[in-house]
Amino acid sequence: MTPLISQPVFVLYAECCAVLVVTMYALGFMTAKTRADRKKVINAEDVKINNGAEVVDVEHGDVQRIKRAHLNALENAVPFFVIGFIYTQTSPSMMVARIFFLTFVGLRLFHAMFYLTAKQPFRTLSFAVGALVNLAMVVQVLRAVL
Repeated sequence: MTPLISQPVFVLYAECCAVLVVTMYALGFMTAKTRADRKKVINAEDVKINNGAEVVDVEHGDVQRIKRAHLNALENAVPFFVIGFIYTQTSPSMMVARIFFLTFVGLRLFHAMFYLTAKQPFRTLSFAVGALVNLAMVVQVLRAVL
């Protein structure tokens, strides 16, 4: 059996997964930085590492927006991780795989940017088309196994 890492479609998939993971970490770090900049924390112990911060019941709106972008990134990346991996095992065309994978990742990057800058309808469009890409891969996987 050929190792996965020697299959070009899998390598592309792995690179796309890495970009999605880095994006999620970036959103996480942005959350922490914004929380520190706004000097508002939810957990009392966080005051020790955020000089001058106060404990609040509800996080600052800027922090909440980044956290929602982060949650949305996670909710959409997990299905991609699963269906994308299975899709790589269906012997797909490299061209079609490239279209699916790069379109999804590009749209997720745009979605994060649009979420952080409050741009509608672009945020919704990037989400919807990205979801359609995942669903198209689901169809291809089902075709391959049925």
